[in-house]
Amino acid sequence: MKHCNIVIAPACDTPLRAFFTLSACVALLGCAAAPDSGGTPGDGVAESQARIVRQMDRPLQPASQAGGPRQFSGSFGRGSLNTTGNATGEWQVRAEVTHGRLRCATYALGVRFGVGNASCSEVDWKSRMEWSDGRQQCNSATLVHSATGRLDSRRRDLSALNCVQVSVGCRGTCG
Repeated sequence: MKHCNIVIAPACDTPLRAFFTLSACVALLGCAAAPDSGGTPGDGVAESQARIVRQMDRPLQPASQAGGPRQFSGSFGRGSLNTTGNATGEWQVRAEVTHGRLRCATYALGVRFGVGNASCSEVDWKSRMEWSDGRQQCNSATLVHSATGRLDSRRRDLSALNCVQVSVGCRGTCG
């Protein structure tokens, strides 16, 4: 165990002044020793360690053109999944994320697909949550996050998908 000696400088000639000086040093050391706010699900940290700050479940709309991707959109995000035509299972999502604090936090987008009722309120999720790389945000910033990926499913399994869940995960001083 390491022992530390505390020396009160001449400027700290009173116990009260020494207390405030020591408190300020401890607070600064606590900030310097705090873990990096990185580590959202997209950075390989377990999903349970990030807080979900926004989430939406939406139905996949029919493709606007033959063989094109199926679209989804909601209050803060939109994207598509290719389940028709060559049925590649490629997906993309974009979401606007607002960080409402001065201190920084790291945000990541998560997306998964499933089969459910028309309103996507009761869904059997067929894919696991896929997370984007985390992006740090500070000072009440709003950023557009985006992610892409591919589902590993057969063509008929892809065509059965009709619901998507988009989540925003946060680690740090979340807004």
